[in-house]
Amino acid sequence: MTRWLRRLGGLLLPDGSAGRMLALGACVDSLGTGMFFASSTLYFVGVVAIPATKVAFATTLAGALALIAPVPLGRLADRWGTGGFYLALLLLRGLGYSAYAFVTGYPDFLVLTVLLTALDRSSTPIQQAVVTAAIGGSDRTRTMASIRAVRNVGLTVGFLLAGAVFATSRPGAFTALFLVNGVSFLVVAGTVRLALARTGTTVRRRSTGSDGAEPVAVTRSPFRDRWFMLFTIGSGVLSLYDTVLIVLLPVWVIQHTSVPSAWVPVLMAVNTVLTVVLQVYVARFAETTASAIRLLVLAGVLMMACCGFFALGQAAPTGLAVAAVLMAVVVLSVAENLHSVAAWELSSELAPAAARARYLGAFSLSLTGQKVVGPTLLVVVLLPTGLVAWPVLAGAFGCAALVSRTAARRSLAERAGDTADRARSLPSVSPTTEVTP
Repeated sequence: MTRWLRRLGGLLLPDGSAGRMLALGACVDSLGTGMFFASSTLYFVGVVAIPATKVAFATTLAGALALIAPVPLGRLADRWGTGGFYLALLLLRGLGYSAYAFVTGYPDFLVLTVLLTALDRSSTPIQQAVVTAAIGGSDRTRTMASIRAVRNVGLTVGFLLAGAVFATSRPGAFTALFLVNGVSFLVVAGTVRLALARTGTTVRRRSTGSDGAEPVAVTRSPFRDRWFMLFTIGSGVLSLYDTVLIVLLPVWVIQHTSVPSAWVPVLMAVNTVLTVVLQVYVARFAETTASAIRLLVLAGVLMMACCGFFALGQAAPTGLAVAAVLMAVVVLSVAENLHSVAAWELSSELAPAAARARYLGAFSLSLTGQKVVGPTLLVVVLLPTGLVAWPVLAGAFGCAALVSRTAARRSLAERAGDTADRARSLPSVSPTTEVTP
């Protein structure tokens, strides 16, 4: 067992000690998060007696208000230093999630949910900025892939541990769970602080002035960077795989195919297992911008192919339908992992160093935006069209891959041109000739 765990750790964790600390911290974070989300609705509806409709409204409102939170908070992170700001976010989230243990009514629940959702949404892009600053080079994408893989493991374990709380149904057990989740953020903050110290990454941005300290470069808003925003939009369309797997797949299997409904959790499990197994492995193929662009296009092609398998699964009899849907999930899961590592590499490269957290906050809209519009677009608008839905979705994936590729290349070329222009504008230094009086 020990040898097996070491092999698993070698597959999932980065090689460097700092990367391993960041990944293990993310695993602790997701473990607590899994425990919380698997039990929070039961507690607030069944124990605190908040109506389920109000809980749903608070969650929806918080998600809408937090949609653009990563951008202003990313700007603050760029100004104060991404490392220190990320640590502050972790501490605030720890306090907030601990406070859930003392919620006695709907107003407290609403305020906490709105604030914590904004902090949660902002933490992911700022975490990526911290990884880029602390790890850098080709290891940053592997580290982000490792973080995503271990987060899936942590969430799964957290869901299972929450089952023990369900078994007791005692308010004290829920209170302990919320407090443990809050303390987990302190553990994560400790691992992040240690990782930053080991890599020599400063926690705060150095001040500017005439004393020779490093100045903070003035950069434009990411929303005025047309190629970056076009890349963000294209990546958002490709990110619809998330809605396809989580929202569309269960509804579609039950209502539009002959596949038994018992296959739905199996299909979801296939996606989770493949993500854990493949995420770190495929990161090695996105170590440069050129290779990341190729992976992005390949991900688009695979997403188009999976739509063909979905169409076959909708039209075929049960046996063939099961095989086709299973193949569609496998292909889409591979595409998901390819897109993830390509997006991490390219978004970090396209973001100016002085405004990286703000740019990555804007890029995070590609994922959060599709979570908002994706369910309505796919389930309400597209799914009722029948088999037509799949070629339409395949076309959207193909166009998005081409748009993302073009935008990434243009942005990189523009950035290289700006760098060359600045280099030419610097005054040339010629050797001086000493004149003897």
